[in-house]
Amino acid sequence: MTEEFTAVDKRRLEKAMRAQRVVADKGVLFDRPIPAELLTPYVLKDGDKTARREIQRKYMQRPQNIHRCWNRFALYLPELMFHDAPKRVFEMSTGHGGMLEVARYFGHEVLGNDFANMVSDNPADVSATHRRANDENFSRSVDDYGIPIPQDGAAKDWPYRRIIEAIDMPITLFDAGKIPYPLDDKSQDVVICMQAIEHYCHPDDWMLIVDEFCRIATKTIVILLNPLFPRFKTDPDYVASFHAFRAGMQNYRKNGFTTTSCHIHWAEPLGFKLTAN
Repeated sequence: MTEEFTAVDKRRLEKAMRAQRVVADKGVLFDRPIPAELLTPYVLKDGDKTARREIQRKYMQRPQNIHRCWNRFALYLPELMFHDAPKRVFEMSTGHGGMLEVARYFGHEVLGNDFANMVSDNPADVSATHRRANDENFSRSVDDYGIPIPQDGAAKDWPYRRIIEAIDMPITLFDAGKIPYPLDDKSQDVVICMQAIEHYCHPDDWMLIVDEFCRIATKTIVILLNPLFPRFKTDPDYVASFHAFRAGMQNYRKNGFTTTSCHIHWAEPLGFKLTAN
């Protein structure tokens, strides 16, 4: 670094780089206006204070959620942004439901999945991030927020329940780390999984999850990964499995589906779209 390149310059450059990494989520893409009815605040039926404790503050903001999801539809699923030919759209780990709100606005039949949060890095908690799919020895009595997890899998509560009830979104609750899922073969046209597969199991088994998506879907599958979490970067085996999965997704060609596009998110190739052959 030369004397002319000051610490202030460095901070400005780092800020600009961070802004560029999130432009796909926060930028204005294609100048297509978002309908005003999707931008009103959530009106929670009960437990507003409880919801704010259990959900990151940024995800309590419906306009921000919808803006991010509108952009993701524009990038990954522009063919669905028309009020014709409705599709059955299913989202894994739907969270605040923003993706499905956008899909529903365009007339699609929507269904979301959710379950307990089990990814805490607290050493006292066993995390789902390193279990194998269908791990019979994995067990948690409460989730990361202290919500009880029924051992029969019939969960009644989850962190985003109050938001989902506020927007009247249909949800099916099941543990995504246990396959097969309680959905019929080819029962959904589109399956979406945004920043969630890391919560299900170790990346060694993520391809089993993708195969399950293929069983359920008839037309399209969209998967967006998170970048490697800092605590995973120190685990060489996890890192190797993560990169092997990305390479496999770039070349995915089985179960009647083929990777048709890969997308840069947060300055890395983390998004993948599979299309039925």
